[in-house]
Amino acid sequence: MSFGFSVGDFITVIELAAKIRKEFAGAPGQFKEITDQTRLLYNSLGDVDTIPDWELSSKEADELKEIKKGCWEVLRSLEKTLNKYTELHSGNQDVRKKVKKIWKRLMWEPDDIRDLRSRMTENVALLNAFYGKLSK
Repeated sequence: MSFGFSVGDFITVIELAAKIRKEFAGAPGQFKEITDQTRLLYNSLGDVDTIPDWELSSKEADELKEIKKGCWEVLRSLEKTLNKYTELHSGNQDVRKKVKKIWKRLMWEPDDIRDLRSRMTENVALLNAFYGKLSK
């Protein structure tokens, strides 16, 4: 029986979370809170990913699908914001011409950060509650 939710769907969300975590490597200190939230979301996604599909009822699968959708949406928003405030720079002095991420000196809009952090916190709470409910 298919619930419209697959392991591949969840793996895609986890991969996006991992990619964004790596994007924050070398980020200025002002991004610490959002970096921490990204790590928490990534870890929570990993915990829920350990639940076998066959253990979920159709109601639980639907609930998890909605949570996954929320995680995907907030991660995509964060990715777009990251792209807006960073740029790639190729250093000519390096023979291999490594590409380096340069953080633009612009500050993120406080409302952008507050909204993203709030949405990520909400998704972490939903994932943890879902995982806790199934672990009993």
